[in-house]
Amino acid sequence: MSNLFGNLNNDGLEESQDRLGGFRVLESGPYLVTIMAAYAGQAPSGARSVTLLTKADEGGAEYRETTFVTNKKGENFYVKDGKKFALPGFTTIDDICHMTTGKGLAGQSAEDKVMNIYDPDQKKEVPKSVPMLVELLGKKVTLGILKKLVNKQVKNATTNEYEDTADSREENSIDKVFHYPSNLTMVEARNKIQEPKFFAQWVELNKGKTQDRRSIKDGQGGQNGRSGRPGAPPKAGDSAAKTTSLFG
Repeated sequence: MSNLFGNLNNDGLEESQDRLGGFRVLESGPYLVTIMAAYAGQAPSGARSVTLLTKADEGGAEYRETTFVTNKKGENFYVKDGKKFALPGFTTIDDICHMTTGKGLAGQSAEDKVMNIYDPDQKKEVPKSVPMLVELLGKKVTLGILKKLVNKQVKNATTNEYEDTADSREENSIDKVFHYPSNLTMVEARNKIQEPKFFAQWVELNKGKTQDRRSIKDGQGGQNGRSGRPGAPPKAGDSAAKTTSLFG
């Protein structure tokens, strides 16, 4: 086994807080899933990722998402006002690791496994060997998944960057992670809260709703959508000392 993300940890980072903000698009809501695959990848830019393949316990819907846990420099944080904050993608995957195995992404071991991965050159899925985070396999976790309306993008031949167009499409993304079976968030667990509160607030605000994240709406420029923030979540500054496993 190898440890691919051993250099990525929470040391020196500001603690995260609970914030709301081939496959069919799922309706927004909480989904209890079983992790079928979780493998590491890297973009041509150098940014590192983890791809999750899950299956919902109710209905059996499969969900796949590739989440970037670092930037192009290989850093799992960004700096704002002189403080280091974890990248949202890193927080998502790190939370899943903690909730299912009792240790973060940096502590996960990997084994080479063969998966069908989409090849852009061949324009189809082909068998490839990938580093699989084996300790996550078969574990259950509840994902707060959002359904979003976004602009389709095209590549600018001059700048080589992808830009929004007036056309729209629907997509999903993981917005929040909840421990199974307690429904606690990492922030609540760090604060030693016994009864989950944020889960019900998140569900009330988001279930069945589509968030409009388009920058161009009906051919006109608009504001990017943002997740809401219900109630007053536990403050990260009030957290207790970190332990190996916060969920017993």
